[in-house]
Amino acid sequence: MKFADQMAIKLLAHAVNQLGTATTEALCATPDRRMVRLMVERVKGDLDSFLEHYDEIEPADEKQG
Repeated sequence: MKFADQMAIKLLAHAVNQLGTATTEALCATPDRRMVRLMVERVKGDLDSFLEHYDEIEPADEKQG
């Protein structure tokens, strides 16, 4: 796996972690809706970056991994 691919996977893992944090905050008795919205927006950006990277991978690259 290429270094850039590994970094994309780390970005995906970070996005999942942030989404969990946003979910926890949203489930609080008095959630900070502004914070939840900001965290979800950040996750959306991270996921978009991840998908852009994976759209660029050539089929030959996938067979090697």
